[in-house]
Amino acid sequence: MFIGEVVGTGILLFVGCMGGIGSMGATPPPPLQTSMAFGMTVNLLIMMLGHVSGAHLNPAVTIGAVIVGLKSIPTGIVYVLGQFIGATIGYGMLMMITPPELFHDGNPNSTSGFCVTVVHEGVSISQAVLIEILCTSFILCAACATWDPRCAHTTDSTALRFGFSVVGISLAAAPYTGCSMNPARTFAPALFNGYWKNQWIYWIGPTLGALLGTYTYQLLFAPKDEISLNEKRNLMEMQAINVLEPLQLEQEENSHCSGERISNKRLELVYKVVH
Repeated sequence: MFIGEVVGTGILLFVGCMGGIGSMGATPPPPLQTSMAFGMTVNLLIMMLGHVSGAHLNPAVTIGAVIVGLKSIPTGIVYVLGQFIGATIGYGMLMMITPPELFHDGNPNSTSGFCVTVVHEGVSISQAVLIEILCTSFILCAACATWDPRCAHTTDSTALRFGFSVVGISLAAAPYTGCSMNPARTFAPALFNGYWKNQWIYWIGPTLGALLGTYTYQLLFAPKDEISLNEKRNLMEMQAINVLEPLQLEQEENSHCSGERISNKRLELVYKVVH
């Protein structure tokens, strides 16, 4: 799982930031290009790593997963560590393969560095924080909907839906703050470019947004009879045993050896159902 988050977040920064390189002229690429680059990379990574680590790729998403009980706090810490390491490696690799004269966004007046999220002129600090909180909360509501057991039948389209969610929110909010929604995504470019102005906004905003989005979904939309994850697993295990128990008893009456084989098979099936 750790490796999955390292690889996934590395690809997110590598491909996402590559999509913003303004090598074709003296003007920055259109907003749709950069938004699509990041959104479709998220799409790719969910298909590629969703079954490995869940493809969080974002400390804010991991915080939400911890809150709803999908991940433990120690596992969440490992995830976040992997995301920051992966983002740093991915951006570093992009710098290695890109000629310095092309490593820009087409804006000759930029002083922050390439792919660095900045608060745009005219946007106050409080407005920037609020924008990052709200945008991240929207993403977390989408994540909670994906984790909701009632949406288990829609998992085939999760990658596409999540990818276009990122595209839509980025198109709307990028002119204000760059629409990071992801501390790891902001950290790596800032590290390599030495640009730390207002960096805290992209840590505090997404963190608070993760709390707001997750608790809002749980309060307003989660099933009222929701039980804990461990209780769900225990219930599923009991149901599986109840189904398989008569089969074991019947076989044990015929042959002790056959009963042992069925018992082992039962344990294997219970494990698969629960996990």
